[in-house]
Amino acid sequence: MESLSTEKNEIARRQVIGFSREMNSLEQWLADPGRELRLFSVSGIGGIGKTTLLTEMFHKAKQASLLTVWLDGQSELTTSGVFLSSLEMSLQSEYGRFRDPEVPLLPYLIAELSKQRSVLVMDNCERLDLIESWLLSSFLPRLKDAGVLLVIASRNGLPLKWRTNPLWGGRIQTFPLKLFSREEIHEYLQDSGLEETVQKEIAQKTEGLPLLLATIVDWRRSREGDVREIPSMLSAEFLKEAASPSLYQALTVLSLLPAADQPAINLLLDEPLSASGYFELGKLSFIRSTPYGLSLHHVVALLLREEHARRNPSQFQQLRLDVFKLLAEQFRLADKRRQMQIAAYVLELYREFLPAAHAYADFSSTLKPQEHSPYRAEDLPHLQRFLAWSISHSDWQSELVDPQKYHELLETIAAKHPEGVFVVRDPGGVPLAFCAGFWLHAGTMPLMERYAPRLLSILGEEAPALRRLPAEAADTICVLLAAVNSRHPLYGPEELGALLMRQWLIFMTRGFKGINITADPHLSSLFSLLGFKETGRIKPEGPAETEELTRWELDFRQAAFEEWVQNVIRQTGPADKAPNVPLPEAGQSASVAIDGKAAKQLLEHLYDTEQLERIPAVRALRLPAAAAQKYALNLLTAEPPAYPLTKTEQQILMASYLQKEWNKNELAARFHMSRATFYRHSRTALEHFALALARLVSNYEVR
Repeated sequence: MESLSTEKNEIARRQVIGFSREMNSLEQWLADPGRELRLFSVSGIGGIGKTTLLTEMFHKAKQASLLTVWLDGQSELTTSGVFLSSLEMSLQSEYGRFRDPEVPLLPYLIAELSKQRSVLVMDNCERLDLIESWLLSSFLPRLKDAGVLLVIASRNGLPLKWRTNPLWGGRIQTFPLKLFSREEIHEYLQDSGLEETVQKEIAQKTEGLPLLLATIVDWRRSREGDVREIPSMLSAEFLKEAASPSLYQALTVLSLLPAADQPAINLLLDEPLSASGYFELGKLSFIRSTPYGLSLHHVVALLLREEHARRNPSQFQQLRLDVFKLLAEQFRLADKRRQMQIAAYVLELYREFLPAAHAYADFSSTLKPQEHSPYRAEDLPHLQRFLAWSISHSDWQSELVDPQKYHELLETIAAKHPEGVFVVRDPGGVPLAFCAGFWLHAGTMPLMERYAPRLLSILGEEAPALRRLPAEAADTICVLLAAVNSRHPLYGPEELGALLMRQWLIFMTRGFKGINITADPHLSSLFSLLGFKETGRIKPEGPAETEELTRWELDFRQAAFEEWVQNVIRQTGPADKAPNVPLPEAGQSASVAIDGKAAKQLLEHLYDTEQLERIPAVRALRLPAAAAQKYALNLLTAEPPAYPLTKTEQQILMASYLQKEWNKNELAARFHMSRATFYRHSRTALEHFALALARLVSNYEVR
C-alpha cells in the first residue's frame, strides 16, 4: 500500500480541479504592480487539497519569473534560525545566490526578497505559533513595503491575532477550502480512464474530499487491495492530530452525533473526558464549535464510523443505539429548528443502513438535504417537466388521481395552495425534485373530493372535522404527486428520490402528519423502512383495477419523534450488521443452504416484507424479512461480487428482479446473448446468489 504522502503527490500530478477563486486571486496579485506585503491563508482538513493548491500557486509564480521559495513548516519553521537558514539554502540551491559572510543573515534575506517581486510558499504550518511572535515583530515589518506574497497553509488557518492585527489584518486573504462539488467530481473523473458507469458510481458515493476521491480512483484503476481498507487508511491520517487514546474514543462518539458538549460526550464514554481533553478536542482541524457543542466534519465522521463499524461491529452497534436514544431525548427539549437538525442527523445515521438499490431511492448517495425553501412561481415549468418525464415512465404518481388530471392538479395546487408544494433544490436554487398535495382543511377538502375522491372512504371520522378545520390549523398533508429530474446529467433519479424523501421527512418532524397512498410494493417497502404506518386500504373499484391501495402515515404531531426513532432502532437492529459483514470468499462453507428456486422467490418478493416472512427459504435462513432484504441487496451491489457470483450475474439479477425495465427478449439482447443462453445464465446466477447468501448468513452467525 502506498503512503498517504504518495497519494497526495499523485493528486498534485493530475489535472487540478477547482481552486478558481484562489488562482484568480493570485492572478490579480501578479497583475498588480503594487509594492506591499500580502498574505494568503489557506486552510482545511487533511486531504482537502491544501498542498495541491500551493503546488499550483508555486508553479504559477515560477512561470511569471518571480523569485519563488517553498518551505515545509514541519521542519523549517521550528525556530527563527531554522527558518532563515532554510530560506538562505533555497536561494543558494535554486537561484545560485550566495551571501557574503560579512553580511548578517536577516538583512541579506530581506534585501534579496525586496529586489524583485517574491513569493514564499509555506506548507504544513500547524506549529506556526513557535515563531509567530518573531515573524510579526521582526521579519514581516521589514517587508511591509516589499512586493512579497506569503502563502501560508495550515488546517485551521492563521490565528485570530493575525487577522485582527491593525498592520496585517487588512493584508490577509483567507481561503478555507471546500469539498469538491458534484460537477468538480465529474470533471476530475473525466481523465481517470475508468468506465463511465464506474465514474458515476464513484461520483455518487464519494464525499468530494480530494484525497478520498484520488484514493478510490487509484484502487479502481489498479484493482489491487481491498477498497474497504480506505476508511482505515484515511481515518489513521486524521487521528494523527489526536494525541491521546481518550481523544480517539471521544472522536468515535462525536462521529455519531451532530454536535455534543462535554456532558453529552461523557454520557457515551466509559471513562469521562476531562475539561482539558474537551479543550484539546476543540482544537483539532476537523472539529468546529457550535452553540450545541463540538461538531465533527461530516466526511471525517463518515470515515470514522465506517472504520469503527468494520473494526468492532458489535461495539459500534451498541454505541449507535445509545446515540439514537440520546438524540430522541434531546429532540423532546429542542426548538423547532434544532429538532429538524436532529432529525436530519438521525436520517443520516439511518441512511448508511438503508438499501442502495431501491426502485425509487438510492440512500448510498452523498447528497445532503438542504434548508427547506418554499415554492416559487418560477419553479412550475421545471416541476411540470419533471412530471411529464415521470408520467412517461409511470413512476412516482398517486393511483388516487386520474392520470389525465396530473398536470391540472399540479397547476391547481401551485395556484391556490402553493404551501402544498415541496421543492428540493440544488445549491444554486434550481429545482431537482418535488412532491405536491393538499394540507387537509375546509378550503382543500372540496379539491380532494374533486381530484382524489376515493381517499374520503378511508378518512372515516376525520372527514367531518377536516371540512370545518380552518387553514391556519391544518397539520396533515396528503401527497398526491411526486417527481424528480430524471434527466439530470449529474444526479441519478434514485438518489434524487432518496434526497426528496429525506428532506420531506425532516420537514415533517416540525410536528405534522403525512399521508401517502400507493399500490406499488416498492414504495410500500420504502415507507415501511422509513417508519410509516399502514392505516388503511382502498379496495379495487372495477375490473380494470386489480390491486389494493394502501394508506401509509407518518405522524409527528404528538411528539412522535421518539417513537419513530425507536422504530428506526428496531428496523436496523438485528439486520444492520449485514452491510458490515465481510463477504464470503471462495471455498468458504455454509451451515445453511437454499437453492436457486428459493433465491428466485426471495428476489421476486424482495420489497414485500409480509410475503418474505412466509417464504420457506427465509425461515430456513432464520432471518427476519428486513434482514433477508438487506443481505440480498448487499450481495447484489457488492464490489467486487461475493464468490461465486460474477459481475455479469449480478447485473442480470439486478436487471431482472430490481429494475424490471425490459422483457426477457430485451434483457437477452442487452447482455448480447440468445434467449436460451440468457435463461441458462439466469439459472446459474440464481444458484450462485443462493450459495453466496447462505455463506453470508453463515458468516454472520459465526461472528
